[in-house]
Amino acid sequence: MDQPELKIARMCVSERQGTRSIMEMHHLVATPAGVDYFTERHEMGLFTHEEYLAAFATAGLETSFDQDGLMGRGLYIGVRPEAN
Repeated sequence: MDQPELKIARMCVSERQGTRSIMEMHHLVATPAGVDYFTERHEMGLFTHEEYLAAFATAGLETSFDQDGLMGRGLYIGVRPEAN
């Protein structure tokens, strides 16, 4: 963000720990009142294609996978079947 009254910068350091992705995000926010600094830690699970499909099936969803998806990274589409 680069506006006259607001500047924001974010940098991220990431690492993998087993089946988790750890992201440490550092933020700088500048306004006419001063500069604030804060961090956020995000821990995200890493799952195989088979693990995703099994979780969706357990949730009762009929699932398909679009290889391209919305951003070229793939997309799972889960639909709950209609009750009879």
